[in-house]
Amino acid sequence: MDITALRQSWSQLAVAGPEAAKYFYATLFVTAPEARAMFPVDMRYQEDKLLAALGHIITNIDDPDALTTFAHRLGADHRRFHGADREGRSVQLSERHYTWVGQALLATLQRFLGPRWTPSLSAEWASAYEAVAKLMLTGAAESERLTPPFWQAEVTSVERRRVDVCVLTVRPNYWCEYLPGQSLPTQIPALRTWRYLSPANAPRSGGTMEFHVRATGRFSTHLVRRAAVGDKLLLGHPVGTALSAYDRAPHRPLLLIAGGTGVAPLRAIVEELQQGHGRPTTLVVGGKTPDDLYDHQALLKLAASSPAAGWAGSSAEPWLRYVPTVEIGWGWDGEVGRAVDTALRIGPWADADILVCGSPAMTRASMAALTECGVDAASVLTETYDHSHYPPLSAARPPAPRDLTWTGAR
Repeated sequence: MDITALRQSWSQLAVAGPEAAKYFYATLFVTAPEARAMFPVDMRYQEDKLLAALGHIITNIDDPDALTTFAHRLGADHRRFHGADREGRSVQLSERHYTWVGQALLATLQRFLGPRWTPSLSAEWASAYEAVAKLMLTGAAESERLTPPFWQAEVTSVERRRVDVCVLTVRPNYWCEYLPGQSLPTQIPALRTWRYLSPANAPRSGGTMEFHVRATGRFSTHLVRRAAVGDKLLLGHPVGTALSAYDRAPHRPLLLIAGGTGVAPLRAIVEELQQGHGRPTTLVVGGKTPDDLYDHQALLKLAASSPAAGWAGSSAEPWLRYVPTVEIGWGWDGEVGRAVDTALRIGPWADADILVCGSPAMTRASMAALTECGVDAASVLTETYDHSHYPPLSAARPPAPRDLTWTGAR
């Protein structure tokens, strides 16, 4: 395999960016019309993810272990995509779709590389794609032995905490294993759009999950305004390891900094810790005003139920300390300031692991403030919610499977 040629040609294609991605999907949908229903109407974020995934593959093309891990994970993740044939029957992603994708990729390369697209380079790309496609199909086949391609989840309760925030509880039709801090691709079937949501609870014996949703786009606004008990959602395979790696040093204190609905995965982590022996943990949740602390009562209850675990060397103190803070607080008698500033004020955190979760702007600002105050960046795990972010690009350590093998129809 001529890795240099592959990387050089990829660099030339990447210059075209979104234009190349648009051409790729246009070619794919002409070649395989049934594939169109597998994708949302608005393709902007999908195009970003395509380029990110291809770039990741080319970057790791000479690292067999990294490439295999990623391709297996990508293949498993793609099992959730399904479309419809001309008669309206459901069509699952299969080997023939990989063939069509390969043809569209080669056509796109030929279109944008022009005279630089030689027979030898075409052969190199065809060989590389075939190798990656086989790895993805292997990952999909391995995943199929344990889990369905996706879960159907019924909405069992809807609680609208604010005009733009709701809390949904859903029950999947099969057991869905996930780690606290992970996200699940979630689809509203009528919209054909997948977005990533993080459960706000540790795994429960009944299998239900609680999602916190803020109306920021078409998908989330639909859930906030229109979700009702009995509605059905689709859930894909859990992904992401940024926050789920919180237990990498269980002997160290833990600082959790949340903004907005970023509190959801951090609350799941707290619940998981509560089911164990606890761990000295401080949860700082910030908002612009007290009204932004939509989960305040639930967190107060969680903190009040935390048993003593030797916080700061005293067995009389609970292991969980919940610190709500607002930037503007008329009549507010709690902490005032940004979540990160409050956290730094009640520190120090030199010996702690730190998790930050919120909007991209919030996480960037929090990281900047932490590092400016001397916090080692290696001790900080962050997660942001960005439609163009594709969690499978993160290294994933799948949860240990329970004794629950998927035996549904193929």
